[in-house]
Amino acid sequence: MNNSEVSAVHNLCLRMQINWLFDPSQWSRFVTNPVYIGFFVILGVAFFFGPLFCGWLCAAGAITEYLSKLVPDRFKIDFSGKVNPMPIRYGFLAGYILTPFLGGSIGCAFCNYGIFQRFISGLTGDWQQIAYWSTTMIITTGLWFFLFGLFMKGGRGWCNFGCPVGAVQSLFYVIGAKFGFTYKLKYDSSKCSGCSSCIKACSTWSITKEDQEKRVSISPHTCNACLDCVSACPRGALSYGKGAAETNKRFELDNVVTADTGK
Repeated sequence: MNNSEVSAVHNLCLRMQINWLFDPSQWSRFVTNPVYIGFFVILGVAFFFGPLFCGWLCAAGAITEYLSKLVPDRFKIDFSGKVNPMPIRYGFLAGYILTPFLGGSIGCAFCNYGIFQRFISGLTGDWQQIAYWSTTMIITTGLWFFLFGLFMKGGRGWCNFGCPVGAVQSLFYVIGAKFGFTYKLKYDSSKCSGCSSCIKACSTWSITKEDQEKRVSISPHTCNACLDCVSACPRGALSYGKGAAETNKRFELDNVVTADTGK
């Protein structure tokens, strides 16, 4: 934007814009500053293509995911298949939305984007950004970067539990995935061998194996559309595109018809 004052990833933080949507006194911000229109663009992308911002563009989520790969698995907390993050992340989103009605906002108080920006500013010479740390920022850093980041399987624990932006995108993705003209992660159980390669590749624990079956279950409520599972699947059971999210239902129905008619 040719303005050094806005050359910071924190200025594009989407958390505050969620609060503004529920605060009529803040609606003028979306009209006066074109940067904030990007928030609605991201929601539109989530509806038609999935939460690509989370899986492909989020710097705060990416840094913990990639750095967690350097930590041996024996030191990591593994919630995959044990804890369902969906009710926690949507519960947190509901509480976050309520804060404007209670006379406040917690958008900046726990913002890992703001902390990430301070890291970058400090490394590039602005040491004052590193010197200032509130108690809330210290707690957030411990949770986002260490407990839910480096020392959690996949490195995306904060994304699953404490990111309202990801939760909103997931809601739009869940709605959009019900239509045939939108893009989504697709699963064909007829090609699945039950090797669990996709489960190991998923950083958000969105893929779980169904009991006593080779097939897997994919939760759109936590999937960030990174498509690592598509690359990891050796049989092409997972893909990304238009149409039904699960072709296995059609496959199973065909089997039932064949058995009943003998044809």
